[in-house]
Amino acid sequence: MTIVYIICTAILVVLAYRFNVLLGLGITALFLAYGIYSFIPNYYTIKGNKAYQEGDFEESKKWFKKSYDTKRAKVNTRVSYAYILMRTGDFETAEQILNSIIRAKGVKPEQKNNAKQQRCMVYFKQGKLEEALEEAYEIFDNGNYKNTMLYGMLGYFKYLHDAPEDALKFCLEAYEYNSDDRDITDNLSLCYYKLGDYEKAREYSDKIIAENPQFVEAYYHGAQIAVKCGDYATAKEYLDKIPSCRWSQMTTVTQEEVDSLAREVKSRL
Repeated sequence: MTIVYIICTAILVVLAYRFNVLLGLGITALFLAYGIYSFIPNYYTIKGNKAYQEGDFEESKKWFKKSYDTKRAKVNTRVSYAYILMRTGDFETAEQILNSIIRAKGVKPEQKNNAKQQRCMVYFKQGKLEEALEEAYEIFDNGNYKNTMLYGMLGYFKYLHDAPEDALKFCLEAYEYNSDDRDITDNLSLCYYKLGDYEKAREYSDKIIAENPQFVEAYYHGAQIAVKCGDYATAKEYLDKIPSCRWSQMTTVTQEEVDSLAREVKSRL
């Protein structure tokens, strides 16, 4: 559609110049103004994505809000804005934005499922694990919408909610789906940890840590496993890496939990 629009515009501009130079200049200026007007939401989104990649979530939120406030932001941009709001702790506004996408007519089913997937995390962070699980199951089973993020999210929910054996079965399925994803691998490690198979848990935890991750959970869970294996020096090494990791309101580990584990490790060294 964009290519067709560009071709038609070019033809119209050429014809206008042939008829009258001033008319051609006027039409050119009109199309340029429209192009800039149309591009503004995308420009804000690009700036927001750049800030996000740099780890500046507040700056990213500012730019995504600018895009959203134009009322012309694409559906995917609005979903991304909701995600940034979650990263910065504004779950209520994130839910409102996602609800508007889910209820809107003309939105593609896949885009609605993407919005529902993000809303699962809103429910989880609001303390509504049952609702989060119910919606995740709905889009995973009934909607036949499966991707790496949903496998990782649902696996973590099942780790928190289901019997350890059931959670492990699902997390093994998720690992078969994408063995390179950090969240899926972390979930599998957690399941083995919960079942008391610390060596197996460590095997998957080590795979994540070998990649020098920047998320808190990798080192915290790795330290927990190291403690169970009696390796307190390694546990301390992992805990020492946590301050340089990226924290956000989506982090599933609290500073209090980190501090408590650090005190335990210190007392054993």
